[in-house]
Amino acid sequence: MHSELSLSHIKFRHLILLKHLVEFGSLHKAAKHLSISQPAASAMLREFEKQIGLTLFLRTTQGVIPTEASTLLANRGETILNEFDALVHEVKQLNKNLSPLLRVGVVPQALFAYLPRAIELFRESGGGAVSIQEGTAKHLMLQLFEGKLDCVIGRLSGASMPSMHNTDELIFFPLYSESICIVEGTREKKRRKNSFEDLAKRDWVLPRPDSSLRQQLTDSFLRRGLMLPKPVIETTNYFQSLTMLSSSNLCSVIPQSAADMHVKLGNIRIIDIPSDLKAMPVSFILRASAKDNTQVIKFREIFTDLSSGTNTTPQA
Repeated sequence: MHSELSLSHIKFRHLILLKHLVEFGSLHKAAKHLSISQPAASAMLREFEKQIGLTLFLRTTQGVIPTEASTLLANRGETILNEFDALVHEVKQLNKNLSPLLRVGVVPQALFAYLPRAIELFRESGGGAVSIQEGTAKHLMLQLFEGKLDCVIGRLSGASMPSMHNTDELIFFPLYSESICIVEGTREKKRRKNSFEDLAKRDWVLPRPDSSLRQQLTDSFLRRGLMLPKPVIETTNYFQSLTMLSSSNLCSVIPQSAADMHVKLGNIRIIDIPSDLKAMPVSFILRASAKDNTQVIKFREIFTDLSSGTNTTPQA
């Protein structure tokens, strides 16, 4: 059993060495990235293992093989290193009398609904600069766990949870549900008569097969004994889909808020057809360790007020 005092001797260099060893599987390469000799890296690893009382790597003639313990610790160490980088940035900002940067991850379907107004109100209420990173739920959740994001606005499912992590490390605040609709381009002025049988014969622009929108649409066709057509264009997000739809006869599936906006611009039409596409719940997600972050709290409260229809008046 190791005391808290012995564990307190863990240094950032130990965590950086652990990160490089897991990444490269080689003491030589890890030492090179740390700008130290291989014997020094080997001694540092032995010191680290002695302090925590665990074997982190199996030594072989080909390199080092991570144990289960090293994989678990590497994930936590990555978060600590990224959090420290964020702390350094915050100190620099505070020395310049500036608010810390708020790092927000957003899934594509959440970009249109409330985010622009929420950022505007956040800034008006004294919040600092905001960095937005768009991506898939799985990618953003990994960034959140690693400490590279302060919060995520999106939808969490079992498929989007990174391995080696669990929901006990997170706090969820439900925001709203985003409806989904089927749309088409407006090259043909006359609306077609649409049924799912007709849609099965149309050309489609679709997101990746692993996206929740694509999976929902596939299931909707299957429930009617039909196959969703193979897309003529496959995109990484619905912004690309909207670009491809403009002035075409193609079909796609996108969030309702984005569809409404582009209908007003005359770029697309919503296909009026009964469907069983489920609304997608969107939540404000943060790590439990960041629950007292004042910038995150302020941004969450503003976003919650907006999505619930509460009038939000910025405070000076």
